Amino acid sequence: MERKTTSRRRGEALEQAILDAVWDEFREVGFSKLTMEGVAKRAGTSKPVLYRRWSSPVELMIACAASRVPKAESVPDTGTLRGDTIALLTLAHERMRIVGQTAMLSMLAQVSVDPEARKVLIEGIVNNLSKALSGTVYARAIARGELAEEHLTERLARLPIDLMRNEFILFGHVDAEAIEEMLDQVILPALRARGATV
Repeated sequence: MERKTTSRRRGEALEQAILDAVWDEFREVGFSKLTMEGVAKRAGTSKPVLYRRWSSPVELMIACAASRVPKAESVPDTGTLRGDTIALLTLAHERMRIVGQTAMLSMLAQVSVDPEARKVLIEGIVNNLSKALSGTVYARAIARGELAEEHLTERLARLPIDLMRNEFILFGHVDAEAIEEMLDQVILPALRARGATV
């Protein structure tokens, strides 16, 4: 493994270089062999620099995965809430598949006993995906008149992502048919029950 020669980096540039190194290291050695030392070498930095931001390889991997979740601006506007939600869940599944079921299970096991790792997971992954839903997909639907803010509850707003994550963790794959079933059998009926016209 070669140490990258880089100019002195700070702030966002340094953080992105580290997260890129985490991703490359993860793809080469796997989650179980991911170490702070290996990431530091690959990023051309030191372990103390990593420990100032993350306390463990698990937190590093969660931050790395969070940096790769679909951003709000990446969700195409299909013209309907159903279409936009399918597009977002398809993007989310692609990212989950790349990270892999085993790594996700390992991260979830760790966050169950590590409050700091749980905070990184919630802020980085859950909140980012919720922003893509609420800030983009649901906002478009409200603008179209498909639903109103009062039709959404906090739990219902996260439901698409919760269903996708649980399906992936259980089965390791979520195909297009399963995504459509989640929408047509669970999510859209729940919204209609609260008065939405989706």
